[in-house]
Amino acid sequence: LGFSSSARGEEYVAEYIAELDMSALVIDYDHNSSLEELNERHYNFYKIVREAQPELPIVLVSKPCYLEEPTEDMLGRIEVIEGTYKKAIEEGDKNIYFVNGSEFFPQGMRELFSVDAVHPNDLGFYRMAQRLLPGVKEALGSA
Repeated sequence: LGFSSSARGEEYVAEYIAELDMSALVIDYDHNSSLEELNERHYNFYKIVREAQPELPIVLVSKPCYLEEPTEDMLGRIEVIEGTYKKAIEEGDKNIYFVNGSEFFPQGMRELFSVDAVHPNDLGFYRMAQRLLPGVKEALGSA
């Protein structure tokens, strides 16, 4: 599903998604939420889906970094998403995965992967797919 800049981790969206028949879920709405919204909603979004589908592979992804060094805001976002991951692991979730988007693009050339330091270009999407594929394969049990 795509939400065209509208995804903010709303509870009703999580409830809808939790009812879908899917092989895996990649939760990647960090781009559109404020840090405050992300902090308030991310774990709850995960938990709603997990309670409805206890065996579903879930991959948590933070947004890509096009700057040479992540900003304080970006580091806060990573902390929230990784926090959901760690809490899920502590609770015994064995089908949860985390991909740090700040590692999508190599240092020293990050400007090559975006058209505007916000949206990936073709090369950016390709690199993101390369970095996501191993985690998705692992989540689906085909690594």
